[in-house]
Amino acid sequence: MFDLKDPKGVMMELDECRKAHCDDYIRLIAFDPTRGFETVTMSFIVNRPKVEPQIVMRRTEVDGRSIRHTHEVVR
Repeated sequence: MFDLKDPKGVMMELDECRKAHCDDYIRLIAFDPTRGFETVTMSFIVNRPKVEPQIVMRRTEVDGRSIRHTHEVVR
């Protein structure tokens, strides 16, 4: 939605996106085109799922002093 002057258009699109993806993450990104190319000015999450996944990090010691990390998504 480049060259948009009225924020109401963004809010209407956000409402439609929330209806279609009500239980997902939705990120809103704003660009600043004043330098001749698109630069992200703002970025924030506007919708989160009701139940967010938990990420667990497991640490394993291997040969010598080496340590390996793995990540698991726990629902």
